[in-house]
Amino acid sequence: MVEGWPKQRRVLGSKVSRLDGPAKATGLAKYTYDINRPGMLHGVIVRCPYAHARIKAIDSSATRKSPGFRALTIIGVSRDGIVVAVDGNKVTCTPAGKKKVKEERFTVTVDDRVVIIKNNKLVPLREVQVGDRVTIEAEQDAVGRELFFAGEEIAAVAADTEEHARDAARALRVEYEVLEHVVHEDEVLKDRKKRTVPAPSNYSEGKAATQGDVEAGFREADAVVEATYGVPVISHQCLESHGLVAEWTADGGLTVWASTQATVATAQQLAARFGLPAARVNCITHYMGGGFGSKFGPDVQGFAAAELARRAGAPVKIMLDREAEITTAGNRPSAIGTVKIGGKKDGTITAYAVDCYGTPGYTGGATVNLNLLPYVYTDAIPNWKRSHAVVYINAGAARAMRAPGHPQNCVLTEFAIDDLAARLGIDPLIIRRKNLPPNNPKAPPNSWAARRNTIYNEQIDIAVQLSGWKEKWHPPGQGKQTGPYRHGIGMALHTWGGFAAGQPNECFVIIGRDGSIVARTSTQDLGTGQRTVTAVVVAEILGQDPASIITEIGESRFGLSSGSGGSTTCPSQAPAALRAAQAARDDLFQKVAPKVQANPADLAIAPGKVVDRKTGREWPWKEFCARLGMEEARGRGEWSLGIANEPGNETISSGQVGGVQVAEVSVDVETGLVRVHHIVAVQDCGLVVNRLTCESQVAGGVIMGLNYALFEECIRDRATGRQLNADMEFYKLGGLGDMPKITVHLQDMPERGVIGIGEPPVISTAAAVGNAVFNALGVRVPFLPLTPWRVLQALAQGGKVR
Repeated sequence: MVEGWPKQRRVLGSKVSRLDGPAKATGLAKYTYDINRPGMLHGVIVRCPYAHARIKAIDSSATRKSPGFRALTIIGVSRDGIVVAVDGNKVTCTPAGKKKVKEERFTVTVDDRVVIIKNNKLVPLREVQVGDRVTIEAEQDAVGRELFFAGEEIAAVAADTEEHARDAARALRVEYEVLEHVVHEDEVLKDRKKRTVPAPSNYSEGKAATQGDVEAGFREADAVVEATYGVPVISHQCLESHGLVAEWTADGGLTVWASTQATVATAQQLAARFGLPAARVNCITHYMGGGFGSKFGPDVQGFAAAELARRAGAPVKIMLDREAEITTAGNRPSAIGTVKIGGKKDGTITAYAVDCYGTPGYTGGATVNLNLLPYVYTDAIPNWKRSHAVVYINAGAARAMRAPGHPQNCVLTEFAIDDLAARLGIDPLIIRRKNLPPNNPKAPPNSWAARRNTIYNEQIDIAVQLSGWKEKWHPPGQGKQTGPYRHGIGMALHTWGGFAAGQPNECFVIIGRDGSIVARTSTQDLGTGQRTVTAVVVAEILGQDPASIITEIGESRFGLSSGSGGSTTCPSQAPAALRAAQAARDDLFQKVAPKVQANPADLAIAPGKVVDRKTGREWPWKEFCARLGMEEARGRGEWSLGIANEPGNETISSGQVGGVQVAEVSVDVETGLVRVHHIVAVQDCGLVVNRLTCESQVAGGVIMGLNYALFEECIRDRATGRQLNADMEFYKLGGLGDMPKITVHLQDMPERGVIGIGEPPVISTAAAVGNAVFNALGVRVPFLPLTPWRVLQALAQGGKVR
């Protein structure tokens, strides 16, 4: 069992201003876009203009003659091989890593549009010998390649200025065979055998699941509601676009400055791609402007920048423009579900069924199953069934997005609950309380499972009080009306994991003889305040002010860390920092105690000093550290889910949280405009490390969820297959004037240890807003976002509109 958190806390749980706030406010903070290396070139990606096409011909002659041109790479056609023969201008290779089977060999005729790379350097044909391991890129190998969405990457060029790079990119001649495309789910539903994507067809049926006797449950119900709800595909909209600066060192190493949520993973992927030892690649992310799940590796542009840099022999920067950021760097899948729910007059849900589908774009990896969670907020329904399908369209691929799958499913389920409550003629609060999951008496005492019913009921009580629910709730459509404005209030519940990461996370603490303290970790801060969190933990253990801690973060060479995703960063890094600070403290005591005639076991740290608990002697911190002489005190801390799960460690970090949000709105029935006035967000969060950043995370999640509810939607043209709002003008995001009052209540439970809450606050906002609009109008607006057009159509058609 690991030494736990201090019972008497000095700075833990207090409000500490972000240590990097002044640097960000004054422009001293350097983001990837701000990195400019000596002799740096600029890279631009050449993209397919069609939603579905095949390359018929490609010619880079004009590109290579463009002013300022330095390097070109054709994406996706390079081959690694072992040279087995060189005959004139022909090179024959066996694919690297495979047995030398004659049928596997490939021969390339080398001309000025064929690139050969050996030992990470561009080489001429005359330097290629039998036995060499080489990478060969032949431009003509791109002919016949099928492209599946508008914006898919074809090539990348580097030039001395960004303008020259764009000119060189435009000079690349590509001839296409334009193929059939689909960019809306309904087009696929009409013909499920259609194939315009890499999968066998555009329609893929998921696995269905059933529990209990669903039909019997519906027969038992006093009321049954069946309706279709939906949320659209949306974009991550990172304000700092995806990008990377790559620079090869003289000794063959690679340094990259990347906007990434995973410095270590990015470095590892680059090392694997270029055949380098992991220690030869350093990924630096000192500051980044948002990721939300979309930045977990180098991506196409990152690999391209590194490739161009090694070919040009100079650093290369590639940053995506806004159109590419929206169309190629990930999205959150849609979810359209027909939900049937039945319940009794006392609020008991007797049966629940959902059949849903959604699109992740042309592919989606793990994200294709995000619609598998049809009811994630309670397990107290005795009878349920679910089915889902993935609909592939010719658009960029989905990626994880803040609380993957949960906001979509929260809308489907929470809308259905309020509709059932209206049919039963009861307050939806009754249904929510009635169907909460029970406490599990066999679970560990401080775990979520042991206390979930209690936690949710407490949260509902708090939300009801802070929002004035009892005074403001009314049957749908029967509330206060001021001129054309109708007022309503709505609620939604959510849950999330927030456990430590499965991979090891390290932190190192170094105490110098001058009393300085350095906390070092490779973990990146994607905007959540990790730099400050680390300083708070170390300062608590070593009796210092957090502002005095020198935090060095965001470089893969600083040790192991996981990506910032799944709300795992704080529950992984805070315990690692705790252990590192404790280890550095113990090392300090061991090294200095003999010099002050003390027993290390008798020494303790108080604010700004070290005390001998046995004799009562005291030393100011700097005076005590000066006794280190030529030495330093060092400590290493490691944390992961495996360590967290060891007996007794659940008070250091754990997981699974719940939350309740209430939204208060007014709706103009003449214009259809929805205005949100107040949102109450109650969030279970375990041990709060920094209350200020924790509250900010909840408020930020609410703001993001509000945008889901009212503004965000990727709109694609059926005829061209292109996205019509791939910019910051027509892809709508709320401004300051659209933001409501946000009341955040943290349900602090220090006995549960540190839990990640980066994602849960975003889950239920849109559902709460949608339910508030229903409460105001008495008519369900079933599809998000709740635009004026959709509101007016719902009023005109009784809610039967998309």
